[in-house]
Amino acid sequence: MKVVTLLSGGIDSSTLLYWLKRSGYKVKALTIIYGQKHSREIESAKIIAKRIDVDWTCVDLSALQPLLKSALTRTDVEIPSVPDQTAHYNTLQVTVVPNRNMILLSIAAAYAISNDFNAVAYAAHYSDRGVYPDCRWEFVHALEVALQLANDRPDFRVLAPFVRKTKADIVRLGHFLGVPYELTWSCYKGGERHCGKCSSCRERKRAFQEAGVPDPTAYDTC
Repeated sequence: MKVVTLLSGGIDSSTLLYWLKRSGYKVKALTIIYGQKHSREIESAKIIAKRIDVDWTCVDLSALQPLLKSALTRTDVEIPSVPDQTAHYNTLQVTVVPNRNMILLSIAAAYAISNDFNAVAYAAHYSDRGVYPDCRWEFVHALEVALQLANDRPDFRVLAPFVRKTKADIVRLGHFLGVPYELTWSCYKGGERHCGKCSSCRERKRAFQEAGVPDPTAYDTC
């Protein structure tokens, strides 16, 4: 199977890239700039793809920024810090980018079909399903059917192999696969080091702790 996988440069998508490559898929990695406040994760995606010798393409769609109301894209909306390891639902909600995975996967599907590939992949996982509706299995299935109909390609697949796995499960798998997690980026705030306080940093810390895997991340705040 030939697959285009979304690569953000974070833990989940980097692990998926390694898993796909090691599982024998022919892979292209696609990173999409949709108006994020910083480019740090883009740099990580490029490094990760090069490390595993996968063809990498980055598409700049930052013109979408005014359309996507989220703390991740709006300069007038502050990304909140989470005071403890328990991320509050309302705090996480401001980081939801409306319809993000639908948009990104639709672009990835067009890229895949244009290159005679028959699948797209993304790293949705179970730990995100409560806050991010487009990380649920129901969405994966519905999108696959929609893409098959839209392109008259009944063989086309949307792969989400982590959709029933937790983030800790992904870290354990990535550790086994040799994913260079020290090169990945999760922090919503950018910078030279992970802030250690935003919800994404908290989730990153917790995943390593629950997985029993040493965390190689440099944080500003422990």
